[in-house]
Amino acid sequence: MRIRWKLFWLLAAISLAPIVLLRTNSLFALQHLADKLAERVAAQLVTEAETRLRRLVEDHARLLDSRRKTLSVAVAMQGLAAENALAAPEPPAPDPDDVVTVEAPGPGMGMSMGMGMGRSHDAETTPDIPAGFENLPDYFRLSPAGTQTPLPVAPDRITLRLPAGMTAGDSKDAPETRRLAGLLVPSRRIAALAGRLAHFQITALSSGLMAIYPALAGAPRRFDPSRAPWYRAAMELPGPVWTAPQAEPGTGRIAVAVSCRIAGPDGGTVGVAAILTPLDALLASVSMPSHFSGSVRSLLVISGRDTAGRPELMIEAGQKHLEHGHGWHAFVRPSPLPSPDTATLTAIAEDVEKGVSGVRRLTYDGRDSLAAYARTAEGEALMQIATVADVLAASRAVADDVEDSITRLFTFGTVIVVAVMLALVFISFSASRAVTRPIRALTDAAGKLADGDFDARVDATARDEIGELGRVFNALAPRLKAHVRLSETMALASEIQHSLLPATPPEVPGLTLAAASRYCDETGGDYYDFLPLEGEKAGRLAVALGDVSGHGLEAALLMTTARALLRPRAKRPGTPGEVLADVNRELTRDVYGTGRFMTLFYMEIDPPARAATFARGGHDPAMRYDPATGRIDALTARGIALGVAEEARFETGTADLAPGQVILIGSDGLWEAENAAGEMFGKDRTRDILAKSAPDGAKAVLEALFAALDAFRGASPLDDDVTLVVIAVTEQA
Repeated sequence: MRIRWKLFWLLAAISLAPIVLLRTNSLFALQHLADKLAERVAAQLVTEAETRLRRLVEDHARLLDSRRKTLSVAVAMQGLAAENALAAPEPPAPDPDDVVTVEAPGPGMGMSMGMGMGRSHDAETTPDIPAGFENLPDYFRLSPAGTQTPLPVAPDRITLRLPAGMTAGDSKDAPETRRLAGLLVPSRRIAALAGRLAHFQITALSSGLMAIYPALAGAPRRFDPSRAPWYRAAMELPGPVWTAPQAEPGTGRIAVAVSCRIAGPDGGTVGVAAILTPLDALLASVSMPSHFSGSVRSLLVISGRDTAGRPELMIEAGQKHLEHGHGWHAFVRPSPLPSPDTATLTAIAEDVEKGVSGVRRLTYDGRDSLAAYARTAEGEALMQIATVADVLAASRAVADDVEDSITRLFTFGTVIVVAVMLALVFISFSASRAVTRPIRALTDAAGKLADGDFDARVDATARDEIGELGRVFNALAPRLKAHVRLSETMALASEIQHSLLPATPPEVPGLTLAAASRYCDETGGDYYDFLPLEGEKAGRLAVALGDVSGHGLEAALLMTTARALLRPRAKRPGTPGEVLADVNRELTRDVYGTGRFMTLFYMEIDPPARAATFARGGHDPAMRYDPATGRIDALTARGIALGVAEEARFETGTADLAPGQVILIGSDGLWEAENAAGEMFGKDRTRDILAKSAPDGAKAVLEALFAALDAFRGASPLDDDVTLVVIAVTEQA
């Protein structure tokens, strides 16, 4: 019998009769319930706010760290481009339309630390936009009131500020100015990589010559880079160096700078490359979700020490409201966070010093607040502060609504429908055992299943909808158990397989290496490895790339077997052909009768001798780009796939190497990848990309190929694993 019929006959059996109205003290009980509910909601809201605030600030901190890494890579690229330009032969004179030449100030004008961005010779501002310049959204001056004034720039030009004593006429024949003018192309590439983060790119040489990208409508004549904090920091410390937030001279925007040294052809330091980034661009995504009402403060804080040597929390920069939104202001000297909760501030300072994130409750600006913080750099953290009153605003509204609803419900029920309420109470007590018992049992079993008890079952003997639901539940549990076990097994297999691939390529003098593998399933059959050899082969590097037939778990297991066979055999004496023959012999015995096989390209490189030997087990030949000829040839040798014939023999090929050559070894998942139209990526496309990106190094080739593959296939998934190894031959270290 259906539940609705059970309830119908139950209700029909009840005799409804008038009863004496009874008024109780339910209002007090309901009011007490409302107070308890509001109290629990408030506690829950605070706990939830702490969790959300912490996750939010940690996400922002991770994003900030990612952007800083991008800028560090960008400034390293800028420094490398400057070093290459200075070391290159003297280039021809640049196109005058590409360069804005500015002479240094005359005697008596002096130099300043300020950037002087956008200032002309005669006025503070440039009212008209010069030819070739344009107003871009990210380039403007910012007044203390937040008013924005456009700052014309030219993204297709570069500014050269000449050293003292050099005139614009002299610069045309100066080799150094011609070389720095050549930074326009790499500066555009860096700007495309870093986007709005690379606000200004500055290359300052110790001779006084300086390049600024993008070019400015005004001439930065009074800027002395040698006095800038980022210049001094880069000259004192190795690698990309970050300096504290400060006002970006000439724009009024708070900015940070990352800089690095520039080495001359003789190895000595000849200058500094720097990128200036406005803090509001670096922290563009630091905003609060809609469930935090009111004002939320965002701060950059550091851990310092007070006069007694105790940890002290200091504000380095803070967000402020401007006429056109939000901006940031930096302190000339870090200022203590204004709060009377000294113990809490000390605890936060200790967390920031250790790089630990967290959420703590403190008094800020005289109000009870929640402060969430997460590490952004060594001894630095991003902090966001929300007042508890704003968090509990929703709780107060809920409490008021609940109280009003309870009052209306009590009045209405007491005066009009007391009899109906009593009847419903009686019905609920009478029907609960018959109706709710199986539902409660099903709920309890579902809770056990959610907690991981896949043996949970319910009594499903009833012939109604609840009984049918119980039978479905009983059939679902074992299927879900099997699915979870399979998922866990696949996840573990994927983790193990990825751990077998090299985390990073080894550093080998005379070579730069790059490699990556993308699987179309959780596990794959592609494999690559770098093996520094020992014994008779000491000083050589073995490189292997294999492709197992098919993909998935079975292919991953065969790949693991091949790796285990190749590694110890490669270290023993023998040519690459002999190594493949021995590996093939053992592998064929393992896969006999399964129909499984794999292809493998194996190469041994001797960097000092600039020579390589290789063998090919049915794999596609490697591609070698030679800059001397601009051509790409194939490194090939005879040999069938591994696992097919136990006594197969493999030819050993040889190759002479020269600086600038780039070798690409890949699996067929790259050139056989198809787009939505069924078109294959192809080897011709692969060769074109290799030739174009080879001058930029191994990593650039790897990134260019994967980027082209992603753009080519669009939304189409990978049908096969894709693995690439790129070897660039360089000068000996």
